[in-house]
Amino acid sequence: MPSTEDIKRIHAEEMLRREIREEIEAAKEQESGKKSAGSGLSEKLMDFLNSSVGMWLLSSVVLTSGAAMIQQFQHQYQIREQNHKQLVQHLFEIQNRLDNMEYILRHAQTVGQAKEGLKGLFKSIFPLSPELENRSLVSLYFAVYSLIPGDRRTKAKEAIEFVREMEQSEFTFQSRPDAEKLNDADREQLRKLIQACKSVHEGIEIQRSK
Repeated sequence: MPSTEDIKRIHAEEMLRREIREEIEAAKEQESGKKSAGSGLSEKLMDFLNSSVGMWLLSSVVLTSGAAMIQQFQHQYQIREQNHKQLVQHLFEIQNRLDNMEYILRHAQTVGQAKEGLKGLFKSIFPLSPELENRSLVSLYFAVYSLIPGDRRTKAKEAIEFVREMEQSEFTFQSRPDAEKLNDADREQLRKLIQACKSVHEGIEIQRSK
């Protein structure tokens, strides 16, 4: 026959098992309630989205996002078109400057006439674009440099170096009298610089068309 101590121990174990079962059942019911609430929330959300108000809200969001994307694309296209227009305008003005300088210097007989031809370094003699008339040749090339992608800027940098050399030649001519006869060495030096600049410029034109 079990003793009083055994009976108490068995009773305590049964009570503990009952408490554990009750806690497990309560936890299951709570989890099931959460799932039901979540499912109910999802159903309510879907019902709202399928309603006329929900459809209007979705349409508004889609239309607003689409309009913003289209506006961004249009803005980027306008920037590209504007940059392309500026690039072409600057390249034509530069080519015009070089052609005019080459013509004048080819026929120059005196230092004064050479000075007139070299004025194209700082101001257009026969401008194609009035807004670029008073821009220096170097500034025009710097503008071209900024409008050309990074891997195509080498040609523009080379052209700038040749223009700098021409500016140095023009500076040395300023100390010489206008009536002084232009010697063959001076003429040849200027011819080579202009030809080198034009050659590089043609390379920029070819790159621009690619």
